[in-house]
Amino acid sequence: MLRRHAPTVARVLLLLAGGVCAVGMVGPFQGVEEAFVPWDKAAHFIAFYGLTILMFAAFPKRRRLDLTTIAVLAGCGIELAQRLTGRDAELGDVAADALGALAVMAPVWVGRLRSDSRRERRRPFAARLAARRVIAAKPAPPPEGVAAG
Repeated sequence: MLRRHAPTVARVLLLLAGGVCAVGMVGPFQGVEEAFVPWDKAAHFIAFYGLTILMFAAFPKRRRLDLTTIAVLAGCGIELAQRLTGRDAELGDVAADALGALAVMAPVWVGRLRSDSRRERRRPFAARLAARRVIAAKPAPPPEGVAAG
């Protein structure tokens, strides 16, 4: 039963966390993150790591790379909003936001690499051996302009 409601719960948490991050990053609370994390870039990394994980849980049928791209664009938007409200907008903050979002994708990419090798290991040995022989036994294509035969 919890599985059925998990995306809804994740969406509510995403809205709450996104709102807290947006108010903290754009509002008049400059430097408030130092109470939790002493380095501004680490705070951006942690915030966007968490937001991206929530996005994955909130929208499980969406492509993860698309969700990560949205998170990176949101980080750019927040920096633009900071610039428009008179606060300092830094390229380093955008980089920390992007690295936080992309760090969530790293296990996905590693998992994909592992699943490909697992799929290969599940094939019977004879099938793997035959596939290698077929690849090795294929003759090289003739050079251009030379008739095969």
